[in-house]
Formats: sequence, structure tokens, C-alpha cells
Amino acid sequence: MTLSLIQVGVGGFGRAWLKSIAAHPEYRMAALVDLSEEAVNEARTILQDQGIPAFGTLEEALGAVSADAVLIVTPPRTHVALALKALEAGLHVLTEKPLSYSIEEAMTLYEKRSVYGKQVVVNQNYRWSAPIGAVKRALDDGIIGDPAYVEWSFRRLHNVRRGTWRVSSPDILFTDVSVHHFDLMRYLLGSDPISVCAQGFRPSWTWCEGSMVNGAFFEFPGGIRVNYFGSLEETGSLTPWNGNFRITGSEGAVELTEDVPYVVRRDGSREELALPDGTAESKKVTLDMFKDAVLEGTKAATDITDNIRTFLMVSGAIESARTQRWVTYRFPESAGAGEAAVSGAESE
Repeated sequence: MTLSLIQVGVGGFGRAWLKSIAAHPEYRMAALVDLSEEAVNEARTILQDQGIPAFGTLEEALGAVSADAVLIVTPPRTHVALALKALEAGLHVLTEKPLSYSIEEAMTLYEKRSVYGKQVVVNQNYRWSAPIGAVKRALDDGIIGDPAYVEWSFRRLHNVRRGTWRVSSPDILFTDVSVHHFDLMRYLLGSDPISVCAQGFRPSWTWCEGSMVNGAFFEFPGGIRVNYFGSLEETGSLTPWNGNFRITGSEGAVELTEDVPYVVRRDGSREELALPDGTAESKKVTLDMFKDAVLEGTKAATDITDNIRTFLMVSGAIESARTQRWVTYRFPESAGAGEAAVSGAESE
């Protein structure tokens, strides 16, 4: 069966999604939603279909075409409102990260999604790259024994254009980029953090209004500590978008350096890890999971019941940076506990 999509937001990163959908034989584009005629015309060219209907709002599209799901690739402040409109119309939802910029909005969607009986999946594509797969496999195989601490460094120079919405985003590093790294921490360690202490600041030379350089220190179960540094205003050497990190355990360490995974043993020997066979393009993995969730009722790895935990991890770090206090996390009882009480983070 082919899934029909309405894609909301077809410019910018939306173009990358269009290319992935065009290459996926089990998806069909039912409609495009964007205010930019130029973006719509380019989208039709990418999809090689000049007849795809286009609309200025999701409401117009929902009233005019039949579809199975809505793909949301818009600024984060609009994600929840669009997702709720899609659910109310009886459609499944696949949305870009972050889930929202508001914890209240995110928890509203988390609580309401079970009422509609539809899938809500958040894209966390960094999980599905081959190097991350190699690190995950090594950790699951116990190659370094018991993990004890993690060092994570991310340094890039942003490409935020003046006059765009990201310029005024108050926590753009944590919400739009570190969200990937925090999700990877949860994925690789197989657990959620207990507490966090974070800081952030705005370098004098940036034209962005929010915190562009941040640090966070997390405590995970089992006494595991994670020391994280991130910058979107780096003027020196840069890291890949995954960052460079090292997970140290009782029998050695697994590290990702310039997107190459290694194991370092206690005797100091260093060996490159083999990449998993048949690793697919990351958005294709998400599309495959979403399709299975819609058609077979399986739970996607980045279903909202999992991703709300990544969102709360980000929110806790932001709260800690603002209050200059340690924040203790309170998560739903389990990743599948859709009806769990609203949880968040509390300052100590």
C-alpha cells in the first residue's frame, strides 16, 4: 500500500524531505502547503509532478484532498498546532524536531494524541547514520564493559540568515541542534538522565539573539556522567554535525571522531569499528518506520511517547541554564506510557 502525504513546508529543509519522498516507492504526495509560490514550483520539479495541488494553509489542503498523513517541516513554534489540526482531521503525523519550543504545547500534544488513535512520530534522523549504528552495536555488545562517563564536543559556525525566525530564537543551540545530541545520548546509553546543570551565553560578535554557546553536565542512571559542550559560533576548527564524543567504560572506550567510530582498549590500542551493513539514508529509515507504524500499528522508535523524553531533556537543560540551578528530571513512567501524568523538570 502507498501512503499519501500532505507536506507542510516545502522550502529550506523541506526540499530534502521532498527528495527522500520522491525516492521512496511507498509514498505519494497528495498536496503541498507553503506560502511561497517559488518553493511550491521547485517542489513540483523535485517530485517531477507539476499537477500536485498546492495550498497556502493546511486547513485548505485538508478540505480539498484525501490523504493518510501530514508531514510537518515548518518552524518549531508551529509544529503542535499543525499536528493537532491533522489529528482532528483523522490523519497521522510525522513532524520534524524539535517537537515544540514550548513544554506546555508539547505535553498537550503528548496527552491528546491518544484520543485520536493516530500515529505521531518525530524525526530524529541522527540516530540512523552508519557511524552511530557502529557505536550503538559496540555498546550493546559490551565491548567497553560498564560505561562510566561521556565527553561530547560540538562546534560549528551557524548559517542563520539575518531577518529569519532563527535569529530571534532564545535557545537555538539547545532546541534545534543539541536536541539531536541529547537524543543520541538517550539512544546510545539506553536510559534517560536523572539531572542536569547547564549554562549558555551569547558571544558578542553574533547577530543571533539567543544563547549560541552552551554547556551541560548530565547525570544518568548507574552513576554515568555526561559532559557536553556545544557552539554555533565557532571561529576555530569545526566538528561534524554529530560532534566528536567518547564513551569511557571499565574495559575501554568507544569514540566518534570526525564521524569515524573507534574502540580504544585498556592497553591503548585503537581500532576502527566496522559500519553496519546496508545502512539506509536516515530520512528513509524514518519514512519506513512511519509507514510500518501507520499500516501495521507498530510503535516507531521515535514515536512521541519516546521523543517527549528527548524534548523534556532539552527543556530541563534550558531551565537549568536560566535558573543557574541543578534540575531533576521527572519523566512519564515508561516510554510507552501514553496516559502518564504530565511530567517535566524541577529545579533544586
